[in-house]
Amino acid sequence: MSGQAAVSGERLWDSLMTMAAIGRTPAGGVRRLALSDEDRRARDLLVGWLREAGCAIRVDDLGNIYGRRPGADPAAAPVVCGSHLDTVPTGGRFDGALGVLGALEVVRAMNDAGVATSRPVEVVCWTNEEGARFAPAMLASGAVCGRFTVEEAYTAQDPDGRTFGDELRRIGYCGNAGDRLKAAAAYIELHVEQGPILECEGREIGIVEGVEGIAWGWTNVVGRAAHAGPTPMGDRRDALVAASRIVLGVRQMTADLSGLRATVGRCEVSPNTINVVPGAVRLSTDLRSRNAGVLEAASRRLQHLCAEVAREDGVEVLASEFWRSPPTPFHPLVVETVAEAAATLGYSAHRVWAGAGHDAKYVADRYPAGMIFVPSAGGLSHNEAEWTSQEDCARGAAVLLGTALGLAGAA
Repeated sequence: MSGQAAVSGERLWDSLMTMAAIGRTPAGGVRRLALSDEDRRARDLLVGWLREAGCAIRVDDLGNIYGRRPGADPAAAPVVCGSHLDTVPTGGRFDGALGVLGALEVVRAMNDAGVATSRPVEVVCWTNEEGARFAPAMLASGAVCGRFTVEEAYTAQDPDGRTFGDELRRIGYCGNAGDRLKAAAAYIELHVEQGPILECEGREIGIVEGVEGIAWGWTNVVGRAAHAGPTPMGDRRDALVAASRIVLGVRQMTADLSGLRATVGRCEVSPNTINVVPGAVRLSTDLRSRNAGVLEAASRRLQHLCAEVAREDGVEVLASEFWRSPPTPFHPLVVETVAEAAATLGYSAHRVWAGAGHDAKYVADRYPAGMIFVPSAGGLSHNEAEWTSQEDCARGAAVLLGTALGLAGAA
């Protein structure tokens, strides 16, 4: 399948390390928040590389960057490959960047071999996949694929009150609505696994069959602030104690509901003072499952848990969900083309579902989509110590090349 073209693992690695220098943290990770100055520098670097590879560049009104390598049939829907360049505040060097730079390496490899494809091949870099600065996650791919409106995207605010729209214009990457992705024969996203399965199974490639459903919410607990000294224990309405019971209850839900993962990752305590009984707490909730029924059952259980804690602890509790992404299976054609590419290259493979959100989830709502995973050392991601070897990165890019060639067709 990819006999006429081969990726350069060394060139890909050099690109990854050069990109990782933008926003590098003292601990060796990357802080490159969406629409920050670091994000702008990363975008500028990518655009320069795409131009050097002969791609036609366009930028849409969500800041998504597209680099198009022409096909023999210019009217044919393209095969699109890509991911994102933004990171979490203390992120690693590979999450997102491997998918974008792996797609760039596919184009470079095709150019090196003089390969002509029937369909165009496009590299895409999506804006604000992480949602770390502007919630929710996958905001720009979601807007392009009809999940969010442009107004919802533009008015999303970061913790400092800056809006997505203003920051997009500030960094000079607010393009035209007419340049959004309008058609795709297929979309393939290369990504580090961000979990331990491939490493534990001793497999080189993950054939991703779908993205698990995700429900994000806030739980607000309101008690009564009081002096920590004179207030008797029996007279307290301690919001943090009540919130702690909710945290433990959320953890218990994962034992009771098979296939559920649940996390409380953020806790805001008020007044957050050493000698005051906490009067209010806000907790984040993150529920995930590949089964829509389990996800719904977990949401109901959370409501029941909050009502129970409110009654027994004498506090007010309100749990609200602000984002839900249902489980999304990937298209069989793309999944099987990935499997064929891995087999042709002789790589050991394992079929998995993605437990994290990815832009491929929203693209799959509109176009045939799939993903390729490569191992994450120790299953670690969203961490400055995140690591995927040069060899694993190259294997993932080789499977991406084979998949793109298989779907784009020979000219």
